[in-house]
Amino acid sequence: MESTLKNVLPLCCLALPLVFVSGACDLSLGGVEPACEGWRPGDVVITELLPDPEGTDTGQEWMELHNPGRSAVDLQGLLLYSARADGSQERAYLFESSVPVEARGYVVLGDVRSDVLPAHVRHSYGDTLGSLGNSGGLVGLRCGDVVVDEVRYSGPIRSGVGRIYDGRLVPDSTDNDEPSRWCDAPPASDGGTRMSPGAANPACVTPLEGSDGGVSGDAGVPANTCLSSRTGTVRSLSRPRPGDVLLTEVMADPKAVADSSGEWVEVYALRDVDLNGVTLANEGSGRTLFGDSRCLEVRAGTYAVLARSVESAANGGLPSVLGTFSFGLSNSEGAHALRLFLNDTLLDEVSWTSAATPGVSRQLDPARRDPTRNDAAESFCLTPKDFRFGLGDWGTPGAENRPCVP
Repeated sequence: MESTLKNVLPLCCLALPLVFVSGACDLSLGGVEPACEGWRPGDVVITELLPDPEGTDTGQEWMELHNPGRSAVDLQGLLLYSARADGSQERAYLFESSVPVEARGYVVLGDVRSDVLPAHVRHSYGDTLGSLGNSGGLVGLRCGDVVVDEVRYSGPIRSGVGRIYDGRLVPDSTDNDEPSRWCDAPPASDGGTRMSPGAANPACVTPLEGSDGGVSGDAGVPANTCLSSRTGTVRSLSRPRPGDVLLTEVMADPKAVADSSGEWVEVYALRDVDLNGVTLANEGSGRTLFGDSRCLEVRAGTYAVLARSVESAANGGLPSVLGTFSFGLSNSEGAHALRLFLNDTLLDEVSWTSAATPGVSRQLDPARRDPTRNDAAESFCLTPKDFRFGLGDWGTPGAENRPCVP
C-alpha cells in the first residue's frame, strides 16, 4: 500500500499543523507542486463519490476518476482537494508518486487509514482531506492554476449509496458541473451494493427530482427501453416473438416452503429477449404483467426463473429470480395451463391435467425443447429425485432440465 502518512506539504507549511488548507500556503501556485505541466480541463473527470459510507465514514470514503482520453495519464503532481460547497475550508492532497490511469479507464481514491487497501481502492489519500461533507461539498483536481475538474454535490446523501454521474452520458468536466446529471446509484439487479467503484456507472433514471433520486416507480426510463444491468446503459427492448421463449418447468406444490412464496416457473430463451411487457397467465383469472425499468433479460440458450418471492429463505432457495408473479398454481387434478403473452399475442403455452407432486417440479425434456413439442403433456415429467435445489425440493430452476425416462 502507498503510504497514507506522506508529508505532502511544501517547506513553507512545515510549521503548520497537518491540515491541508490551500489558502494557508498557496498550494495552487507554481513552484509549490511538482511539475504537472500540460494538463487541461477534462483530462480526468470525477464520476462517482461515496461521501457517506454505511457505518463510520472514517477510512471508507472514496471518489472515482475517469480518463476519457485515448492515452494513459498519471496523476503525479496533481492536487486533489475538497471543501465546503462554497469553497471554504479547503483541504488538499498532493500526488507525489505515480498513479497511472489507463485510457478510458477508472481509478478510485480513498481515505483508507489501514495498511491494506480494499479491492476497489487504487490509491489512498489518507486523512489529508478530512471527512467529505454528508450534506454537500465540492471535490476537485488541479495542476497549478488549471482546474482539471471540480464537482459540487448536494444532499441529501444516502448512507451506503454512491452519488454517480449519469452512465448514459460521456464523462465530461463541463457536463458534470450540472447537478441534474448526477443521481443516487440505482438498486442493483442482484440486490447488491448501490455503487460502482472502478467501473462504468449505471444509467441515472429520470426525472431525477424527488427524495429518492428518481429510482421509484418506472424510474422514468422511456417507453420501449430498459436499463441493462449488464452494461449499465439504457437500450431498446428486445421484444419476444412466438416461439422465442418457452415454458420449461413448473413448481406448483413446494414442500420446503409455503405455496404462496415457493411456487415458481422456469422459461427458456431461443434468442436474446426481454420479458418487459410480457404477461404470465394461468387457466383462470391469474395474470401478472412483468414491468420494470431494468431489462428483464433472458439470453439465448439460458433459463430464467419467475417466482412468487425473490427472498431465498421464503422461496425455497431458488437462484436469482428475474420477476415475480402474484397468482397461485393449482395442486389438484384438472385442466391447468400456463401462458405467456405479449399484448394479445400468445408466445407460448403448456398444459397438464395431473395433480402436482409435493416438493417435485414438472419439467420439459430438453430433447423436446421447441415451441411445438413442449405443447404435448407427455413432453413433461417429474424431476428425478437426485436433483435437488436450495432447501431440498426436487427441481432444476434456472439450469438444464434432466431427460425424461420412459
